[in-house]
Amino acid sequence: MKFYNYTLVDQKICQLASAIETNILRQINPINVFEEKEVFFSNLKKKENYNPTFIYLPKNPMYKYYSKNNTLQVFKNEMNELFKDIGSDSLGLIFERKLLDLFDRIELIKSVGTENFSENSKGYYGEISLDTKKRAQELILTKIEPKKNILTFEESKKMMETALSERKLNYEVVEKITPGSKVSVNIRTKEIMISKQAQLTKTDIHRLIVHEIEGHIYRYENGCTQPYKIFSRGLSKETLKTEEGIAVYIEQQEKININEQLKQYAGRVIAIHTAKKHSFFETYEEMRKYFDEEEAFTLTLRAKRGTYNQEKGGAFYKDALYLQGYLEVNEFTKERNLKELYYGRYSINDAPLVFDVDGLNEPKYLPKVKK
Repeated sequence: MKFYNYTLVDQKICQLASAIETNILRQINPINVFEEKEVFFSNLKKKENYNPTFIYLPKNPMYKYYSKNNTLQVFKNEMNELFKDIGSDSLGLIFERKLLDLFDRIELIKSVGTENFSENSKGYYGEISLDTKKRAQELILTKIEPKKNILTFEESKKMMETALSERKLNYEVVEKITPGSKVSVNIRTKEIMISKQAQLTKTDIHRLIVHEIEGHIYRYENGCTQPYKIFSRGLSKETLKTEEGIAVYIEQQEKININEQLKQYAGRVIAIHTAKKHSFFETYEEMRKYFDEEEAFTLTLRAKRGTYNQEKGGAFYKDALYLQGYLEVNEFTKERNLKELYYGRYSINDAPLVFDVDGLNEPKYLPKVKK
């Protein structure tokens, strides 16, 4: 019987994942969004249509289609070699899924800003399910009351820092510069980023504490305690859908998923559904039926970023995962305990393999929900 050195395989895979820069959001967020946003609204005031021209970060030379640099092929060869060191047991299948995920991420990042991006994005994140679309169409009609008692950036920052301190988590709260979400977490750099432009209330911050800390950070920190680093990196490309679904599920269970946020999740789905066949401006017009100018622009940006030509159809499919993942996690918890998804970062589909791995440590961090 062959012995597989999975500790070495784990180290190699994590090194490769770090080396090939697989942070998709870093690659697809336009670096000229603020300038293009100003032009967009300037034209809007003159009642003229305008589709932005976005510029993206230069890709790592290894991603260029016709580059003389053969680094990418070297990495691919290394990953293919790793397949020879992987068995057919559960842990071997976990490593195999991660390698396939890395191959898919490379192709997705290579296609940012090209005609292939929208289709590659759909292939990676999946098409919007009929159930998700139907639920989104219901939620997007929710009437929202105007916000009151908006917090300053410093007040929001202090609340988040207090929550981190209470949970003994060593993360820094910093200003968010990049476009897209108002608040996000970077588990690699251990930063929670808050936009100074975000209009946040105490209720919003309580929800974000649950979403970012108990939904995302907890799973990452638990993964760091496991014997294999891969449990902190994510086991397959379906990991993100389960992770976002968990975060929304906890919000619901703790009864702090306010109507506004549910409408936001619905808006993200409808924005993608519209964007895949329509231009940036047409998608914005659709979003304006349900949201104010600022939110409509942000939702449109999130759905269109990374696509080739803003005058044409094309979408980035990631944002459908929030609502779609929630529906799957909600179904999972009808018969199983949520704790089963907290041994690290993995998807519902990965869970049977995870529980077949020997030597896993019990989760250190768990949300307050009963299931």
